Amino acid sequence: MKILRAIWVLLANGTAVYLMYRSAQQLALLDHLLEQDHQNRGVWLHFALRVTIPILGILLELLGSRLAKWVNVGYFAFAGVVLSAIAILNWSDYHGRVYLLFGLPALAASLVTYLLYRHPRKTTAAPASP
Repeated sequence: MKILRAIWVLLANGTAVYLMYRSAQQLALLDHLLEQDHQNRGVWLHFALRVTIPILGILLELLGSRLAKWVNVGYFAFAGVVLSAIAILNWSDYHGRVYLLFGLPALAASLVTYLLYRHPRKTTAAPASP
């Protein structure tokens, strides 16, 4: 179960880091095209701050820390709730609905991660009747 959980955490957090990297890369390209290269430093600084939690979650999971559960479940739960709330508050705007496309999968990833961190329960077999 620990190997499956480590693979899941690596895949989920790695995907989150990749999506944030692609977003920052697009913003940097836009700033370059608009001849505002001086703003790229801020884009990459914000990227570095945003990816610290998923990378920390991966490291804690690989080290076997008990804190890994709270970091990995809490990150996706927080992101999912915030993005879904933004989508609901801006429901009349079509761009606001796009946030729901990111919020619901983040909540689903949080649920899957929580289920993988649960301890398996031992089942007791009923006594065999003669």
